[in-house]
Amino acid sequence: MMTDEIQFPYATRSFIVNYGDGLVFRNSYLADGKSATVEHLEGAMKGSLSTSTFKWFELGNGEYILSWQEEDKSTVVHCDNFEKKTTRSFYTMMDGSFFELSGKITSETAHV
Repeated sequence: MMTDEIQFPYATRSFIVNYGDGLVFRNSYLADGKSATVEHLEGAMKGSLSTSTFKWFELGNGEYILSWQEEDKSTVVHCDNFEKKTTRSFYTMMDGSFFELSGKITSETAHV
């Protein structure tokens, strides 16, 4: 099931995504159900924010595919299970660098 007709079920929610080794982010899914703000919580980019339009697809069993393109044209794809609190992510940078990451998701309180 996808996006335009159905509101993203985690809109207005924020999650801490921790991949270990100082890669910790806050992913906030905005009320429009189409935008996400990512905040770096650790490391050299701590405090930096970016907001992107994302696409999503529900796979079933609590699994969601989410994807977006960042301002610098890097691409991000997540396979997140918000119930099991797991994430598997794929990140391609403009220089061709490719990263495959696994981590944990922690729910924060709802936001507006």
